[in-house]
Amino acid sequence: MRKDNIILGINWEQNSTAALMINGKIVGCCSEERFSNYKNDERYPLNAINFLLKEHSINKKNINKVSVISKNWSPDYMLTRRYSTFAVHDYKKEQDLYWYKKIILKKHLNFLKVFRKKIDFNQYPGKKFWKKNLNIKNNFNSQDYGKILRAKVIKKHLEVDYKLIDFIDHSSGHLYYAFFSNKNLRSKEKMVISLEAFGDNNNYRAAKFQIKSRNFHKKNIVEGKDFIIGRLYRSITLILGFKPNEHEYKIMGLAPYGQIKYFKHILDKFKNVQLIKNKKFHYKNKPEDQYFFFKNILDGNRFDNISAALQKYTEDLISSWVNKLSNKKFEICLAGGVGMNVKNNLILSKLKKVKNIYIPPSPDDSSQAMGACYYTFVHSNKKFIQPLPLKDAYLGYEIKNENIQSMLNKIDKSKYKVHSKNIHKKAANILFKGNIVGRCAGKAEFGARALGNRSILCDPSNLLVKEKLNNTVKNRDFWMPFAATIHSDYAKKYLNLTTQVENYEYMTLCSETTLLGRKKLKAAIHPNDKTCRPQILQKNTNKQYEKLLIEFGKISGIYALLNTSFNQHGYPIVNNEKTAFKIFSNTPMKALILNDVLIEKK
Repeated sequence: MRKDNIILGINWEQNSTAALMINGKIVGCCSEERFSNYKNDERYPLNAINFLLKEHSINKKNINKVSVISKNWSPDYMLTRRYSTFAVHDYKKEQDLYWYKKIILKKHLNFLKVFRKKIDFNQYPGKKFWKKNLNIKNNFNSQDYGKILRAKVIKKHLEVDYKLIDFIDHSSGHLYYAFFSNKNLRSKEKMVISLEAFGDNNNYRAAKFQIKSRNFHKKNIVEGKDFIIGRLYRSITLILGFKPNEHEYKIMGLAPYGQIKYFKHILDKFKNVQLIKNKKFHYKNKPEDQYFFFKNILDGNRFDNISAALQKYTEDLISSWVNKLSNKKFEICLAGGVGMNVKNNLILSKLKKVKNIYIPPSPDDSSQAMGACYYTFVHSNKKFIQPLPLKDAYLGYEIKNENIQSMLNKIDKSKYKVHSKNIHKKAANILFKGNIVGRCAGKAEFGARALGNRSILCDPSNLLVKEKLNNTVKNRDFWMPFAATIHSDYAKKYLNLTTQVENYEYMTLCSETTLLGRKKLKAAIHPNDKTCRPQILQKNTNKQYEKLLIEFGKISGIYALLNTSFNQHGYPIVNNEKTAFKIFSNTPMKALILNDVLIEKK
């Protein structure tokens, strides 16, 4: 009887996440926020881990490795719940009372003392543990201290030997995830890139990866810690009054409204800060502190022009760097937080040197649990064994039919009508009449993008229903675009694709639209620059969702749907049928699909 090779991957930081790999295959990955209902939950992913082990019938004693991302780690942000509970005024307070005094005034400060009122000791493994173990901090350097604390918690929870716990370099997690999750590896060499705000002593890295003659070849090209964009985007987000580490996408959405004649002077200021020499990012004029430096020089400028200048600077700087990585044409695999910038990804896909570009699902730190698994699997075997790529992103909690039936037995039949036959045709008709439909079916998709299984859906050509959705369900900022799911047979009719069609599977790339696309998808594209962030649904990858798409196409002539995440503003995407039904019943949604059942409001 063959013994399984079981690896548990953990990202314990912003949006803490767990992944499970069995014999080189990622069988599950989910974030703690889906279980706790706290967006970007940074606490130890206890519930996510427990779910994965139970769902896949894994006994703790059979775990071969626990692979934890990042060698450098501090409990400060986790204990103060910095990512999940800090509001904009807390982040501004952090700049004034902590970073300004620490960086500008050179004072020695303790983050936990400055934010002692925000500390939450009542988290796993409990108040007693945290108060006791915080006292050991002065006896170790920061790297050892972070490893010791995390290892203690993991051992307490999983009862594994310390020697089974590995700590993986941060950027390596991004690189291995970007490369090995790709279905299209073959034998071609890839330029694998990580771009982010912070990592383990670097925040940008490029390397050549290749699988050839059943061996894995890796060659580092460049790495460093002076890449400005991730940190700059975060600072500008706060300067404009939004929540950093979460609302950067709002700044990207604002950018197309700016005009070059009004933002060029701001762009020139950005360009005066950093340049590229010998494939490395260097400072021309390094700010002592980015937040206060840019807050000062941007004072008096409009928010749309600041956003536009920032996005243009991002695109120009990264494109220039990528062009310098090689003299030959190459294929890119990209991860890291900056990989979430779909407009920049579009620009990269157009570069003459770039033959193909692949960005995996949610390339930010939440996917690092999978990156840790891939790294450990590759390096724990004496001979190279290629891990399996991601089949799809449906890796989370699965809606069970028995749970649906139990819920249906309790609902008020005078308010709701339940359909169990021809549900996709019925749902398509409801959508065509200008209504909003929720879909919560099968396994939850991993990450920040809804890919049909935890989605709110509308007619993509109906601007009135888009407005209704925005004002009554999503409460999004008025300038923000929605996304679209498009059937692969119609993708090239609606979109001007700049890379392989299968690379648009996860909503990690942006595309310009055709004239037909602008007509058919006008509610699901950016209202100003007419770009679309599509999920191109390949045949047979999600058969039930594909049926709905086809039925809607038969009625409307549009083989696409406006697709946005099934959540309300400020909350994570729904995980289960109960939360989905609660949102459905309390909003103007007309119908809800739960697996093979359609619930319609009377």
